[in-house]
Order: sequence, then structure tokens, then C-alpha cells
Amino acid sequence: MFSRLLLLIFLISTSLQAQYTLTGKINSKGNFSWVLLYEIQNAKPVYVENANVKDGRFTFNFTKDQPAGIYRIYYQIEERLYVDFIYNKESVDFTFNPEDPAGSIVFSTSKENKIYQSYYNAISKEQKQLDSLQVAYFRSKDAKVLKELKKQYIKQLAEVNKTQKIFEKRSEGLLAHHFIVASARYNPKEPEKDPKAYLLGVKEHFFDHVDFNDKVLSNSTFINDKFLDFVFYLNQANDQDKTNLLQKKAIEDITTRISGNYPLLKAFEESALKQYVDDGNLRMVNYLLKDHYEILPLDYQDYAFKHKVETEIKTAVGSKAPNIEWVEKGDEKNLYDLFGNDYYIVVFFSSSCPHCQSEMPMLHDFIKGIKNIKVIAVGLEDERTGWEKMTADWKEYINILDLEKWDSFRAKAYGVTEIPSFFILDKNKVIIAKPDDVNELKRIFQSAE
Repeated sequence: MFSRLLLLIFLISTSLQAQYTLTGKINSKGNFSWVLLYEIQNAKPVYVENANVKDGRFTFNFTKDQPAGIYRIYYQIEERLYVDFIYNKESVDFTFNPEDPAGSIVFSTSKENKIYQSYYNAISKEQKQLDSLQVAYFRSKDAKVLKELKKQYIKQLAEVNKTQKIFEKRSEGLLAHHFIVASARYNPKEPEKDPKAYLLGVKEHFFDHVDFNDKVLSNSTFINDKFLDFVFYLNQANDQDKTNLLQKKAIEDITTRISGNYPLLKAFEESALKQYVDDGNLRMVNYLLKDHYEILPLDYQDYAFKHKVETEIKTAVGSKAPNIEWVEKGDEKNLYDLFGNDYYIVVFFSSSCPHCQSEMPMLHDFIKGIKNIKVIAVGLEDERTGWEKMTADWKEYINILDLEKWDSFRAKAYGVTEIPSFFILDKNKVIIAKPDDVNELKRIFQSAE
């Protein structure tokens, strides 16, 4: 009797703790062994838990106190591949193809996600038809054709507005409602003949339907993504200097709109800085750092992030490589004492890293026999034995053992956060490429032949 009572208490407790479930299915023959669940907070993913994948399926249990909001499932963390969904105190069940997650995801349960997906599909179809009429209006010079296109455009615009209003009404009271309202796009009442005037109107009204004080929106990546689209897609020119000027004005526009909203400012500025670092646009990195990020209140400045950005600047393509020093047979050596080669490859690796164990032999096979390339291989290690075994055949390399591993001053100077990391230098020790892997490294040298 007592044991039955304990079992009953356990079952009641379990049912109270795990009220809702997230169930997903990856439609792929690929080998996925686990997925990671993150909650989006202030436009950044915060880890919740992980789950094993069996036959493409995975499950998470949500407790009653799990906050509602936007969540993210990473199925390939190294490649930053993920799917987002809304959680609002209901079970969620979906399937997706990892090759096209956004276009293939289908929700079988979850009122929130089903209505948002229905809205997205419907409004995209209607907007696409309207856009095609606008493009045709740009191109046509025939008065009769233009008259007919204008008539069709006005009729199609009414359909777009009707679809928007239907879903705004249908989603009232749901989290999805916030995103549906904010997703409404600006379209001129009549088609524009001048593309420049059209673009100016889009830019002027781009944020008309976005409430920057909406906690649901600002806690997700929605507003931040909107900011990045505004800067990087709507403000482009044929000349880099003109593009920089346009994007500075766009950044000023955004920071003025959300002045004092420091969580939003921080999220936007950090995202934009990452994009400029990836693009190798050092002028915009310096501008955004000095004129915006560094004047945020100190509590909103991430010094580890700032240091990483500053390090990325030092190792950007076109920059002189940070010096590397080592001791060889009792003599002090450094990178800038090396000469007589057309190219140098600096690679950071570890003998305990599975990815390095496959990539480094590929590099050695490719480099073997090439006389005008010198490899400086820095092993970030915990102990000597594995490193000695792995580097035993790399006689033509400069092999450096660094037992500080991730605390290595060499790794920090190059901004290394993952291994293997590759840097290709020219004969003057200027960084000319930062390939992601050996295959990309090989393509770079093969294209230069």
C-alpha cells in the first residue's frame, strides 16, 4: 500500500513538472546524434538543455515554469544550423529538412506556430505577386501596359492588406500576434516608376509597424534581424566608400530610434560588429566601436567581446600577422626572422581534437614537396606525449608546443577560439586568407597557380 502511494505521488509530481513537450523530427539520412535547446533572451541564445536524437527524432519536456518566448534548436552547432519556434505553454511537434530548415519546417501541433507559419506562407505568396507587378512597372515603357499594371497593382495591394488584417485578427492574444503585426511591410499606394523613389519609401517606412518597447519582440531576434537587414541590405552602393557612408547614416538612424534602450543597442551593435569583422571592413569596425559601442554604459559593454573584435582586427585579411616567438635548440626564434618562402601557413591545432586529427594529415599531404611554403604549427596541448606522436613526421614544419592551451598568449594574439584555425601569410607576413578548413586552403593555393 505504501509503495503504491509513493508511486502515485511520483506520477503526480512528474505530471506537474513536465506539462508540455517539444517533439521534433529531422527528415534526413544524415547522422544526427544530438540537438541543443536554447531560449532567446535579449536577442541572444541562452542554453537550456540537450537531447539525444534517435531515428531522427528528439524530445524535450517543458516544466510549468518554463517561460514563454522564442526558442531555438541547434542541430549542427559547429555550422550554426538551427530552427526557431514559439513556445507558449503548449506542446509543439514539428518536422524539418536540415538542408532547408526555414522552408521545410511543418508544425503538426501548436496553435502559435501553425498560425504564424500559415501567415508567413500566405503573406509571402501575396507579397511576391505584388513585387512582381512593381518590377514590371519599373521596366515597362508602354503607356497601355503601365495603366493595366497600375490597376493590377492596386488590386493586389488590397489582397496583401486584407491578408495582413485577417491574420492580425486571428492571432489576437497569441505571442505570434506580436510578430505578425511587426512583419507588415510597407508598400506604396500606387506603383513607383522610379526605383530610387521606391527604395527611399521602403527605407523611410521600414520600421513603421515595429514597437521597439515590445518585450516579446525585443527578447527575440526579430528587431535585431530587422536592424541588420536595414543596414546591410537596404543601404548598399557600387562603391565601398559610399556604402560605408550610407550604412553610417543607417546606424545613426537606428541608434537614434532606440536611444536609451541599452539591451537593444548592445545586441544590434555587437551583431553589426560581427558582420563587419566577417566582411573584413575595418573602417566600419573602428567606427562602430569608437563612436557607438564604447560609449554605451559600462554595464552593457562586454569586454571579452570587445577584446575578441580588437583581436580580429589585428588578424584581418590585409593586416600584418601578430608575431610568434619560440625556442628552438636553445635559440630564440620568431615569425619575422623567417625568410626565403613565398607563403607561410600558421595553424593552431591540438592532438586531442578529433577534427584536427583528420584535417592535419590532409594539410601535411598537400604541403609535402612544396618548397615555397613554410608551416608554423602551434599545438595547443595539455600534455606533451600526444603532441610528440602527432608531429613526429612533420619534419618540414616549425612545430611549437604550447602547454597553455586556451590560455595561450599565441592563441589569444590570433583570436583563436576553435581548432584547427588556419592563417595564410605572404612573404611579408601579411595575412592574405583565413580558410575555414584544409579543402578551402587547398583551393586558395590551387587558384593562385
